[in-house]
Amino acid sequence: MAKVTFEKTVEVKDGKTLLDIAKKENIKIKAPCKGKGKCGKCLVKVISGKTNPPTKNELKFLSEKKLKEGYRFACEIKDMDDLVLEWPNKKNEKKNEKKIEK
Repeated sequence: MAKVTFEKTVEVKDGKTLLDIAKKENIKIKAPCKGKGKCGKCLVKVISGKTNPPTKNELKFLSEKKLKEGYRFACEIKDMDDLVLEWPNKKNEKKNEKKIEK
């Protein structure tokens, strides 16, 4: 079982996506496609930590440069260990940073 730290640390079941975890914790990450990996709006940047390899959808929609910089779709990250993430907050134009631990 992994631990995820947003504003607080919670235990999460394996197989949950980062987007699922964020929704459960009321963390706002846009996802108009409802987590199907087709819109790219749930883009996050992995600052450190381990995740599953990029999925077919990510390889299709993200450039090699973006992937190398750590950009991923929150709806496509399922396996995670000690993640620190960043994503833009459109309301106040600052970046959010959160840590996910396993």
